Parts: sequence; structure tokens; C-alpha cells
Amino acid sequence: MIEIIKTNESKYSKRGAIKLDSIPIEDTELALEEFSEGSISLCKCLRAMWMRNLKTHSSYADVKEKYEIAHITMEEKVDLFSYLSPVLLNDEMVQLDFEDDKQVIRFAGNKARIEAALLSLTRDIMSGKKRNYKEVKEKLFKPFPEEWLSEYDSYYHNNKVKQLA
Repeated sequence: MIEIIKTNESKYSKRGAIKLDSIPIEDTELALEEFSEGSISLCKCLRAMWMRNLKTHSSYADVKEKYEIAHITMEEKVDLFSYLSPVLLNDEMVQLDFEDDKQVIRFAGNKARIEAALLSLTRDIMSGKKRNYKEVKEKLFKPFPEEWLSEYDSYYHNNKVKQLA
């Protein structure tokens, strides 16, 4: 059960970045539940990361629309990419990036696709580091497929037009 604070916000929800070291051990499950925003796969993934001291900075997987982009951003100097298997490295709907010296992995698609990719990431983390430097280097900064990006833009543009009408 989520502890509710007087402002109708839960203890860790929508509070900005929270250092994992500041979360008491007894609140770990509560924090996982809140950070995962209802995504069972993100909850499993974050748990696997934290158990291996792979500290996250932020995450998002509250997927409700047909076209979404979920992400996990790591704390500075945390190497998530070395855990990635060919399954994710060859998936065109997975993107690797850096933001302010933080590794970012993004997942595009619908809820089912993103949940499956998050479970793949969980398996990759649990199986340990890989020798994938070359593959990661080739994957870095590659955009999502043009066709998907076009559909994504069109979908959100049409929804905004409908909302304004």
C-alpha cells in the first residue's frame, strides 16, 4: 500500500530526482512501486538494477497511448550499457543516449512492446556484464526508425487537433 501524504501525493511520486541512498531500506518496495508507475516490468527492472548497485536517476514507463517513449536514466558514472545483450542492441525500438554524462535507454512503441523490452533489460542485468563495447558504440545515438517517428508525430499532432476542436 502506498503511504499518502496530505497533498494527495505519495511519498516518492512526482518529487523530482531522489537519491537512492536517501531511501530507507524499509521504503524500498514503496519506492519501487511508485517509481514504476504501475509498470510491472519497470518494477522488476529497477529491483534488478538496485540489487546490483546500478543507481537510477529517473525513469518513466506510464504507457497509455499507442505511441509512447519510456526511459531509464542512470546516475552519472553508472554503466548500464555494458549489461545489454544482442536482443536489445539489435532492437530498432530501443535507443541508447547520454544526457549530462548519464546513460539513457529509451523504449518506443505501445505498452506491450515496452513492457517486453523492460523484461529483456531485466534479464540482461541479471545475467551480468557482456563484452559488447563495439555493439554499444554502433547503437549509441541512433534514432528510432523514421517510419515510426513519423507515425508518432502524426498521432500526437492529430490528438492535439482533436483536443482543440
